[in-house]
Amino acid sequence: MQARATANDGREGLPHSGVKPTMTPAVLIVREPINEKMGKIINLPPDEYVKSFRVLLSMFAVADTRRRETKCRGSCSHAWHNLS
Repeated sequence: MQARATANDGREGLPHSGVKPTMTPAVLIVREPINEKMGKIINLPPDEYVKSFRVLLSMFAVADTRRRETKCRGSCSHAWHNLS
């Protein structure tokens, strides 16, 4: 939630996930409201876990990059933004 991911982040990250846009987690992640859809992704059956993980990881990578470039630029104290 801290990354404040949006459906746009999901759309931008989806091509990097390797998951087809017609797969259930991919369809869910590009729709608003995103928080409601993440809850649905969490409750998908086990055979969807790998696809869900890839979609969520790609979305959060985009969201985190956006936050680094806007909110954290020049004054970031998040340890995970300062890894060597």
